[in-house]
Amino acid sequence: MYLLEEGDDVVLVDSGSFYHREKITSEIEVATDGSGLDAIILSHSDYPHAGNVRSLGGDTKGIELVASSGSPEQQGLPDARKCSIGDRLNVKGRTLSFIDPPLADRSHTTWIYDHSDGVLFTADGFGNYHEPNQCGFISSDFDEMIPAEEIYEYHRDNLVWLRYVDPEKIEKALDSIFTEFTINAVAPVHGNPITGKDVDVYLSRLYETLSRIAAEYDVG
Repeated sequence: MYLLEEGDDVVLVDSGSFYHREKITSEIEVATDGSGLDAIILSHSDYPHAGNVRSLGGDTKGIELVASSGSPEQQGLPDARKCSIGDRLNVKGRTLSFIDPPLADRSHTTWIYDHSDGVLFTADGFGNYHEPNQCGFISSDFDEMIPAEEIYEYHRDNLVWLRYVDPEKIEKALDSIFTEFTINAVAPVHGNPITGKDVDVYLSRLYETLSRIAAEYDVG
């Protein structure tokens, strides 16, 4: 989960799982000095991403709710502002593009690009496993960036459809996104944030991961 600040407005990207509701609510209270949120943007509406929409006020008029897919009402979000793939919206002063994600676990997923800071919010790609004491790390906190094996194991386990796909096609789609947008950092939902020059290193390790997964599975 990530907070974007624009003047006095605070925008939350994804609402997290209900499993962590108490901790999430407390941390948002501290981070906003008690003023709370002004908008919530959902990459998609399954539990790890949308489990706290109601508890954080996303069903009230005081907080704008922006939801992915062309039919948020079908996801139980009838009052949400729709963000269709390819759209560019202004949300509380931030210009955001909604991108068709080459790495996703649901058909209604979008990646979100923040034009103000050049950050790409990815769900569910660009993740990684890590040790319990590394939850708060960014990429530069690791001794040699995020380990390649942690990147591989995460994508192998959680995006199982990768074994059926030509990795070169995914690489081409990713390269297109990184060419179109100036990406200063990648903010994954299921992994550590990737900043600065580490973005290129992560991409290299991700491409190795895609090829490794494709080579390990014979799908006939």
